[in-house]
Amino acid sequence: MSESDGPNLTHDIDWPMLEKSRFIPLSLLSTFTVRSLLYPFTLVRTRLQVQVQSSIYQGTWHALTSTVRYEGFRALYKGFLVYNGQLIPGLIYITTFEATRSHANILTTNEYVRAGVAGSIASMIAQILACPIDIISQHMQLVGLTTTSSNQKHRLKNELSSVSNRNSNHRQIRRMHVPKEIRNSNYLVFKHICNTLLYEHTSDNPNKQACFSLKGFYRGYFISTILFSLTSAIWWPSYYFYQKRLLELETLFSTSFTVPLLMIQCIAGPLSSLTSTLLTNPLDVCRTRIQVERERRTVIQIMNELWHEERLKVFTKGLTARLSHSCIYSLFIIFGYETVKRISLKEEYRNQIRW
Repeated sequence: MSESDGPNLTHDIDWPMLEKSRFIPLSLLSTFTVRSLLYPFTLVRTRLQVQVQSSIYQGTWHALTSTVRYEGFRALYKGFLVYNGQLIPGLIYITTFEATRSHANILTTNEYVRAGVAGSIASMIAQILACPIDIISQHMQLVGLTTTSSNQKHRLKNELSSVSNRNSNHRQIRRMHVPKEIRNSNYLVFKHICNTLLYEHTSDNPNKQACFSLKGFYRGYFISTILFSLTSAIWWPSYYFYQKRLLELETLFSTSFTVPLLMIQCIAGPLSSLTSTLLTNPLDVCRTRIQVERERRTVIQIMNELWHEERLKVFTKGLTARLSHSCIYSLFIIFGYETVKRISLKEEYRNQIRW
């Protein structure tokens, strides 16, 4: 248990203190609700990271409005059902994190180290299932990108004339081709993407007959594992660090007013996301490029290309969408997560935590 206000009160609820039969279903419901609300930001982030410089969209808001205008509101939820397959690895992640953090008491009592180690281990395990789901949903998110009717193209060209002139010679990322006749059916798009990934041609010999392989579902697996492990290793220690600092700040004004612990935690969550997102954004851009490009290339090749195209802008590419998503996501997910933990608390511990 972490630092407390008194001898019998704790700010933190550990894994053994939870009633698992309540925690698991409520955690799934909470995560699904938050993912549903924030999915458009996930889609826009992927599209911004894939484009070369500003050749398609000028920013997050422009990407959102353009997607709705030229593809319809439903386009903001392309790949949504597949994306929610992440609920399973998400549940594996949070249960592994809580269990590892609890047992890490054997090695150290430092809450920052415990949180960092537990977050890294949980990410490595969860990515085994999360990576294929991520790849399929990313391909579905990109279906129809820059594809509009001739009239819409003309209007879009006028609207973006200055941007188009600056970027007329920019190449576009070679993505998986999805035939127009099946784009209105999510099932057919899903089937086409899975078949293409299963029978993926190698870049060194594209004329050779493709063989059945699962490699396509694990493109960028190692960089994904590194990215999410690093993100977790930054996020969780940052969360407890900010929470502790805010609690210390609260004690300075404790005579005037008290702040609910849940409010402090809901502030610490977005601050942690801000920290981890700023530090890992170039890796996330690289991961997305690797997973959606048809050509197989190494991380070094992608990073060199990004640096050549974007220079220092690689640190801010798609950052607004990613920050919007991650900070708002953290706010709601921490609210749900900490609330679910309180609801799932075993009866004998209810008088031992700060509410």
